[in-house]
Amino acid sequence: MKASTEQDYYERIVRALVFIQAHLDDELEPEQVAAVAAFSQFHFARIFRGLVGETLKEYIRRLRLERAARNLKLRDEPVTQLALEAGFETHESFTRAFGAMFGIPPSAYRAAHKPAPEAASGTHIDDVAGYHPPDYGDVPPPQVKELAPLRVVFLRHVGPYSQVGATWGRSMAWAGMRGLLGPGMKMFGIVHDDPDVTPEDKIRYDAAVAVSRPVSPEGEFGVMELAGGRYAVATHRGPYEELGKAYQRVYGAWLPKSGYELRDSPAFEEYLNSPQTSKPEDLLTVIHVPVAG
Repeated sequence: MKASTEQDYYERIVRALVFIQAHLDDELEPEQVAAVAAFSQFHFARIFRGLVGETLKEYIRRLRLERAARNLKLRDEPVTQLALEAGFETHESFTRAFGAMFGIPPSAYRAAHKPAPEAASGTHIDDVAGYHPPDYGDVPPPQVKELAPLRVVFLRHVGPYSQVGATWGRSMAWAGMRGLLGPGMKMFGIVHDDPDVTPEDKIRYDAAVAVSRPVSPEGEFGVMELAGGRYAVATHRGPYEELGKAYQRVYGAWLPKSGYELRDSPAFEEYLNSPQTSKPEDLLTVIHVPVAG
């Protein structure tokens, strides 16, 4: 295990926050911010959300809105001008976002001061000194396991996670016709992209079934090996829509205290039951996050 400490993780994320503050008007790419904090690009989106409580996009948007709120008090420019400076293309979109955050439209904010809502990370525009990680309470820690490589046949889905059902249907039909299904069958999802960063229509997800005998690729169906090695393994019980929160707890609550670093390899999920036969609240998903140390 590497001698990485909880304080080290927090210092690295603060470096990222300071960098964002200094480049708030730039087109900040996740890879760029990850490099500043020396975090793996494979996992940075989830690390950031776990340690800050917001996605990178949400964080930047909030700071720009806080700056716009301050400028409404200090400057006489039209709201449209401040909207453009905050990165919004129209007065209407700025007004909606501002109202959602502050509870009143920009013009009313000018007349009656209202402070910005408290952030989960304690950071605000031009102030990262109050940074603290979100409070996740007492959550069961994942287990760290050494896993053997696993051969799978897979079908790639590109698009929103909410639409992977059709891909799984095709995958199950294909595997069934070739005698690959049966008792003890294992189903996996390989999550290449984070929906907080990647546009919905470009999210890559592989619906995979473990195979114990030689299988050849065929058309859209490929064969690959899930890498062996050390993984942080946690079980999530509940709807798939809440898996993001489960990842957030692993990356934000457990990882900084664990002494482990992340490997440059995608996380994957094993599905222990099916939405065809189980209620959403009873779905069991085992999350595997690759770690080193």
